[in-house]
Amino acid sequence: MKDIAATILAALDDRRQIEPFSDGDPSFDLDAAYATADAVIGARIARGERPVGWKIGFTNRTIWDEYGVRAPIWGPTYDTSTYGFDPEQGQAELDISAFVEPRIEPEIVFRVARPPRADMDDRELLSCIDAVAHGFEVVQSIYPGWRFTAADTVAAAAMHGALLHGPMMAIDHDAATDWIERLASFEIVLFRNDVEVDRGSARNVLDGPLAAFRHFVAGLEERPLRRGIEPGDVVTTGTVTRAFPVEADETWSTRVEGLPLPGTRLHFLPALQERLTRLIEQAAQARFRMENPDACKSAAEHEQAVTTSIAAETALSRLLLRDRAGLADAMTAVEEQVRTLADSWKSRPSS
Repeated sequence: MKDIAATILAALDDRRQIEPFSDGDPSFDLDAAYATADAVIGARIARGERPVGWKIGFTNRTIWDEYGVRAPIWGPTYDTSTYGFDPEQGQAELDISAFVEPRIEPEIVFRVARPPRADMDDRELLSCIDAVAHGFEVVQSIYPGWRFTAADTVAAAAMHGALLHGPMMAIDHDAATDWIERLASFEIVLFRNDVEVDRGSARNVLDGPLAAFRHFVAGLEERPLRRGIEPGDVVTTGTVTRAFPVEADETWSTRVEGLPLPGTRLHFLPALQERLTRLIEQAAQARFRMENPDACKSAAEHEQAVTTSIAAETALSRLLLRDRAGLADAMTAVEEQVRTLADSWKSRPSS
């Protein structure tokens, strides 16, 4: 299993795809997959990554036929892939080049207060959770075209890419009955670039996130990994809508109905080189107009050029904050483009 684990970890690190292990070995089953996943966990911990929770995948029965997976899976999330943010501070952002064939999933997230057991009833299980949040999980596939078996997905870190969640809402356990009912009946509306693309209900997720959580707890009891469920763990319970492919410069957002949780807004940034190219061009155009007021049609246009120049060069500095050589190269490129623009403008035919 260590060889398979090393292959998976290398594919994840290099953001490249490999053939499903089940293609070469039809006997590669869930027992082998969770043993492989455990080896991947060990390797990630050994190199300094810290598990901070869990993702439960394929809890949405409406997508089972699409992926050919008909039971939930699970795997850990890490401090390198889990982010909390406040929607009131604006939208979250992720670099799309960090993922392989990414898809987006709106989910409900629990924070664990004490270790649960699968034989607990709903009220007892809820007592093990001290807060709930809403967020997006970005899933990815190191297998081309999202073609795999359930065992393949388990081995590949349960397809986890990143988890971004909003503020944690404390659960009032004196109102446990109300929370249980809400968690079984809410809806989430999903938007791409502010256009509604899907709507899902709690029932899609094994009849609700609490039921999905219980299924995960039972599964981990049946197949223990080197790390169990610990207090403070963040557990994301599976997509409420269908999972959708994402592209650079798309903004995805949600509205939660039936739970006291804010919606989420996530923008996918282009790959670093593409962003650099755009910022360099923007900075050069703005600086040219700033340094050549006669090229502007009005004083207002010149003032805007000054503002844009400062903003673009500040964005370049932030983007390359830890890459001094890269920043120097980018500013040189800006200067070269400014000279080219100035030469072209000065050589224009006189009117």
